Order: sequence, then C-alpha cells, then structure tokens
Amino acid sequence: MSIKIIVRKDIELGTWQGLGSAITEATAYNFSKLSKERQNKLIDAFYGKNGLDYHRCRLSIGSNDFCLEPYQYTRRASLRDFNILHDKRWVLRMLKKALQQKDLQIIASPWSPPACLKTTHLQRFGGHLKPWRYRTYARYIRKWLDAYGEEGVKIRYITPQNEPRAVQVWESCVYSYRAQRRLAKHLASALEGLDTEILLWDHNKKELTEVADQLLKESNPKVAGLCYHWYEGTCPEQMWQVRQKYPDITMLGSEMCVGFSSYDPKDWATAANPYYYEIMSDINTGAIAFLDWNMLLDWHGGPSYCQNYVKSPVILNEKGDDFILTPIYDALKKFNQLYPAGSQIIRCDYDSKDIAAVARKTKSGYEVVVANVSNGEQQVKIGKQTLSLMPLEITKLKLD
Repeated sequence: MSIKIIVRKDIELGTWQGLGSAITEATAYNFSKLSKERQNKLIDAFYGKNGLDYHRCRLSIGSNDFCLEPYQYTRRASLRDFNILHDKRWVLRMLKKALQQKDLQIIASPWSPPACLKTTHLQRFGGHLKPWRYRTYARYIRKWLDAYGEEGVKIRYITPQNEPRAVQVWESCVYSYRAQRRLAKHLASALEGLDTEILLWDHNKKELTEVADQLLKESNPKVAGLCYHWYEGTCPEQMWQVRQKYPDITMLGSEMCVGFSSYDPKDWATAANPYYYEIMSDINTGAIAFLDWNMLLDWHGGPSYCQNYVKSPVILNEKGDDFILTPIYDALKKFNQLYPAGSQIIRCDYDSKDIAAVARKTKSGYEVVVANVSNGEQQVKIGKQTLSLMPLEITKLKLD
C-alpha cells in the first residue's frame, strides 16, 4: 500500500535558511591535528557550495562536555579577571578559518555560569544561578560577546542556557520558567547596542507547547523565538501547535547527535534515518534552520573529558592524522543538494514514520524531496506519481 503525501500549496512557511553545526573545543582540537591542506579541504567540505554549505555555527560560552577539560573565563564575581585566552588556542582559530569561507550566523550558548555565580559553586552537576547574580551574569555574557567582537566574530543569537532542565555530570545549570524569563530580561538590557537577539529554551521538544506559553508570556524586544534539541523525539504535533499559535517567532533546531558505536560505514549509514526524519519534520512544522552537534570527532567519539562519546558526520581516522566523511555526512550533503538554503518552504502532510518529505516552491512550480527512513522498501504516492524507495534512498521529483 502506498504512503500518500499531500503537498499543501496553501501553506507557505517562509524561507529555509539551511544547515549548520557546532565548533566545540573537541572539534577544533581535532581540526588542529590536520595538515593545513587537509584543514582547507575540510572547511570546504563543511562550508563550500559542493559540500554541506553550512550557513550557521553554534559555539559554547565556556566549557561543555566536549572539551579536553573544564575551564572558566573568570573565577571572581567582580569579573575583573575575565578573559577568553582559552578559546584562542583552538576554537577561535578554526572559527576564523570558517569565517574566511563564509559569513556565518552564529548561535552561542552557555552550559553553565562560572562557578562563583552559582549556588553550588560548581559548574558541573546542575545547581542554580544565585538569585542576586542575574545582572552580574548578564554582564558576563556581554563581556564574552565584546571579547569575541574584538576578534572579528559577530554573534547573531544567544541562548540563556543549554538544556535548562538537565542536571548533568558535565557543565549544567537548572532554571525554572520564571528564572529563564528573568534572565532573558537582564540579557536584553546587557545586549543594548548590539544586533544580537535571544533564542529561548535550547532543550527538548517533548513539552514545547507548554514551554512556549511559559517563556513567551512576557514581552521582551530582544527575544526572537525558540530553539530546541532532538533527544526526546521529533514531536511534530508540539512543533506545529507552537508555529500556529506564535507564527512570527523564529524556530530552529540547535542540537542533534546519535550515540557512539565503533566506526562501520554500513552501521553508521542507518544514522541518516533520524536526521532525515527530524530535519524534514521540523521544516514542515515551522523551523527555518537545523544545527547538528559536533562537526568533527576522533575515532573514539571525542575527546570528551566526561566520556560522553557520540557520532559526528566527520571523524578522524584511527591514526588521527586525516579525516573520514561518514555516511552521516553523505546524508546531510544529499539533503542539502536537494533542498538548499533559500528554498521557499511548502508544508507536506503524510501519515507515516517510514518516510520523510518536504516541498518547496520554485519559479516553475513545486518540488518534493522524499526519503525512505525505514528498513524496507516503501511505495509513495504524490499527486498522480507513484515511486518506490529503497532503504536510505532520498530523491526529488517535480509535481505534475
């Protein structure tokens, strides 16, 4: 029986702004191991028109789980000792090479405030921002923005906290909805004079409708919208409800990865399925962009000082002196070639988790990109056209 895809020509959802990924310290450290020639090849593979054509980048404000060790920009609540010297060793070097290739829209997220501003006096294991330190913390974020600005790096968006409900063994900090709104107000004041805007949430989509209602209930001129992670599911119903209720906000995916396993191209090819499903479902429900997690990890899925190893689209070989473009990279590249940044989004409706599809409006009509995300052959019907897709197959067709 064919799976029916309905192209909703009456529902236009704006312009797709493309893919991106994070330059973590782990990524930048691995990048530094490559020869200059291979570094240039890799930058082109990520940012070039014939590669992934990434338009966005995510940065961590301070250390996170994909660092060689925890670090801080300051150890004093006065912030007098604030500096970003640590980032200049690897992260800023790779970032500047990327920016030579393309003007990127950058999203920056803290995993934790500095320990001196927290109730636990630890960056790790959750804790809270001290109630009397919100203004100081907003000033800390502004110092980081200014320091990166002096390096020639402009930040388009900041998020107040990565995963504000998570207590992790790595850097983390917990905020209630009220605390997130309060911090966003202090950040708005600290961002005065900058074009930088705020994206709230930066966590999973499972309760996104409640999240949107709680975080957007108070007016804040610097809040542009919401960003979210994949880890508790794609949640298209939640996404679509938020898009319909808040049609003018920016929505984008800020993090996704799949768990580590020893590198085997055949095994890793199946990791393309959740990427196809997540990206296309999000486009159909109001997202304008998608960011993967680490760009480049080593043969063991790191380095990660807390051993939180995962897959990435590109990895170092076992010797650590060259890179491998994995099947995850190939899948993202295929999608970008079929559905590039600048596409005019048209919603697709389909009642199946075995396929993923998204449409776009072109000068000559409409095109549909469809992928088989199951382990078996699938029959798909779009208008008068019927086609068979093998597992992992992705294709594009024009509507009659």
